[in-house]
Amino acid sequence: MSVIIALRAEDGRCSWLGCDTMVTGGNLKQDYGPKWLLQEDWAIGVAGHLRTVNLVEHHIESMLRDLNDPYEFALRVREIMKSDGYRASEEEIGPLTLGGALMLARPHGAWVIEADFSITPIAPGAAWAEGSGREVCMGALHVLLTSGGGLAPRDIVQRALDAAMALEVNCGGRTWIHQLG
Repeated sequence: MSVIIALRAEDGRCSWLGCDTMVTGGNLKQDYGPKWLLQEDWAIGVAGHLRTVNLVEHHIESMLRDLNDPYEFALRVREIMKSDGYRASEEEIGPLTLGGALMLARPHGAWVIEADFSITPIAPGAAWAEGSGREVCMGALHVLLTSGGGLAPRDIVQRALDAAMALEVNCGGRTWIHQLG
């Protein structure tokens, strides 16, 4: 699994993105690269199977072409995943859940797209993380954002990633950080 982060600036004018770069397969790990994919002024973060990163990378243009809002994005990515063979658990009741979590970001907004394709906006001045390192990362983000330490957004993202990578066994590789906007 992994950890991906989106941190919105207080004034809402930019989003800071971050992730680890490690992937695992069986009992092996390797440095893959960023789990955030950039296309013009959009970014898509993927926490979950490496196949999902590959799928988003392959279909990024059709996912983002003339995109109006995160709801439309959720519909597009769900259909692409279904056409690629992703299936929900047969025992599940409720919304279709294909596993993993996505984030969508642009300079003036960021959203969490959950496994059931529900959408949660990330407010200006707030942050969110997804992936196996989410809990550790969210704890670090809470402390860093509320302690009054006056850290720059890049430093907050770096330290939260460092915490997840130090304590969660499936997070590792290098840190990747990008300012969108």
